Amino acid sequence: MAAIPYYMVEYFLLGRTRSSALDQFLMDGGVVAEVWLTFAKDPGVPQRLLLGPVDGVRAIDLGSALNEFVLAYRRQIEDKKRPLPGVSLLENFVAARIQFDELVRVVLPSTKWWHDRQLSDLSGRRTPARTRLADGLHRVIQIRLGAGHESGIADARQSVRKVDKAQRRILDAAPVAALIGLFGLVDEDPAVLQGMQTLDPRVPADDMVFMAWAREHAKRIADHALAALTRPLEAPPLLVQRVFRDRELQLADIEANRTVKADAAQRLFEISCRTLTWAIIDSGVAATHPAFVDHQPGPAPAKTKGPQSRVRRTYDFTLMDQIRNFDLASAEPDSEERKTRIEATIDKLAELPGRKDTPAFRKASRIALGDIAMHLKARVKPDWSVIEPLIRLDDDGLSTAALVTDHGTHVAGILAADWREVDKGKENVVLLGMCPDINIYDLRVLHQTSPESTESAILAALEFIQYVNGRAVGTGPVIHGANISLSIPHDVRNYGCGATPICVASDRLVNAGVVVVAAAGNRGWNEQEMGFGNFVFCSITDPGNARDVITVGSTHRLMPHVYGVSYFSSRGPTGDGRIKPDLVAPGEKIRSAVRGDADDEFAGTSMASPVVCGAAAMLMARNRELIGNTAEIKRILLSTATDLGREKYFQGHGLLDVLRALQSV
Repeated sequence: MAAIPYYMVEYFLLGRTRSSALDQFLMDGGVVAEVWLTFAKDPGVPQRLLLGPVDGVRAIDLGSALNEFVLAYRRQIEDKKRPLPGVSLLENFVAARIQFDELVRVVLPSTKWWHDRQLSDLSGRRTPARTRLADGLHRVIQIRLGAGHESGIADARQSVRKVDKAQRRILDAAPVAALIGLFGLVDEDPAVLQGMQTLDPRVPADDMVFMAWAREHAKRIADHALAALTRPLEAPPLLVQRVFRDRELQLADIEANRTVKADAAQRLFEISCRTLTWAIIDSGVAATHPAFVDHQPGPAPAKTKGPQSRVRRTYDFTLMDQIRNFDLASAEPDSEERKTRIEATIDKLAELPGRKDTPAFRKASRIALGDIAMHLKARVKPDWSVIEPLIRLDDDGLSTAALVTDHGTHVAGILAADWREVDKGKENVVLLGMCPDINIYDLRVLHQTSPESTESAILAALEFIQYVNGRAVGTGPVIHGANISLSIPHDVRNYGCGATPICVASDRLVNAGVVVVAAAGNRGWNEQEMGFGNFVFCSITDPGNARDVITVGSTHRLMPHVYGVSYFSSRGPTGDGRIKPDLVAPGEKIRSAVRGDADDEFAGTSMASPVVCGAAAMLMARNRELIGNTAEIKRILLSTATDLGREKYFQGHGLLDVLRALQSV
């Protein structure tokens, strides 16, 4: 099937398909525009989606029902060749790999948007009311595409107003229905798009060509829309509030301690962060690197070889969608089908870079996955204590050797490095991070060999941190903060700013007492086609758009007052007008640890974010009463930042000043 041009999808959703249409800038439909746009690139390829349940519906109930309805739909259309839908559970969302027709026939009819408009009647029994609804929708689609004269448009709209309230809502449904019809038309006749791919609707002549095309094919589009929406199918119940795309992750990278006065603060206060632990949610940390050696170790585990590392735990979340997966539960207990699916999942876990594939691991995994399948079948959320052994990697060097990128190690080194070497009997410090004795949890969300790493992996990691801390109730948190030097571009047309799944989850973790620091992103400069560049406002990426997260931009390593904010650092404000970034820290040519027991210089807001993590950790280490008081920590850091005299949407509250922050308490 041919790709549908971006502008066509946008115009159909916004109703800008005829010359008399008013400009619209917002759309509704239960499914964000980004989902339709992704399917438009190749409608035959299934897409990873995130589904948020409506109020009163648990995520596990949504996941179970969605899995059942998708499988029932496939049985109805007698398609046994499709891969399993892979419906997997998150704390407040459900992830699934969905085909386009399943989006239209199963997911969309389960949304609040669909139920509010009582559109389930379209696929119900043939009744006079259903006929009126279908005929009205068919007519309005053609009108929206410019078919008929202006007088006909008025008459048609008046005819819709004469029917009951439920049927009047077809005016709201028409844009989405017309888009579904467009997909159907292109599937049947790919040649229909000939000459349309290269149009630029910003050019008036091209815009007129598109509108003429829409008028010409209006009836066929309406026919396909009705054919897709009126096929008999058991109407799904109200389950879904909104459908998002499971967005891909990007790395936010493109003498810093002195710039933020961390060295002076250390000398003045002699702060130790030894009792604190920070999570690095990234591509993985080289735990055996000499920068992370524990120079004051406790009793070593029996299996430990060489120096102990301050990277206390390593977990890989890139296959979480395979673990909490309803595909395991959809097969009968003790059946060969379930055993086969469990073994297939174990094979994937065993191939995870850094995993030691042993008979003991496989035996324990069979038991754990069997328990998870049983829990999902009973609609009981699987416990993390069962999942944890499946995602934990051994700390014997395998997980370090498996790394294929330096990003996570470099980020962790900026926060936690304490690299010492002995030369001629004298110990020299090769590399020193912000908090050279802090402990690290390595939470991997970027797969080492697969290019497909998505938002749902971070959601699982954030959920896991809450589990780890909840397990330690009474003794204080195990993980005190988290660094997310990852970037997910935010499109203001698709999401409420700060209301995306990753932003909601990040704020929830902050409110649970964990400091979350995020890179602002590196989208602050845009090269135009003419060879000129522009600074880009409103370019903060997720989760930096989250309200309670500390969002960090980048500045020059040594001379921030002279050079100001880095040209690549994403600019605010947020899409809804809030000041971001919150502050800036050095992010240019920052030297830190990399694989191979080496060091290197990287640049990006990824490098600035762990500097602020270090400041937050030092505040907690110096003032224990601040542990868990995330709002106060953020207030202190922002109120004591140094004004660089730059635009507030470039610098936020200014340059991080660790010494002033500590002295203010």
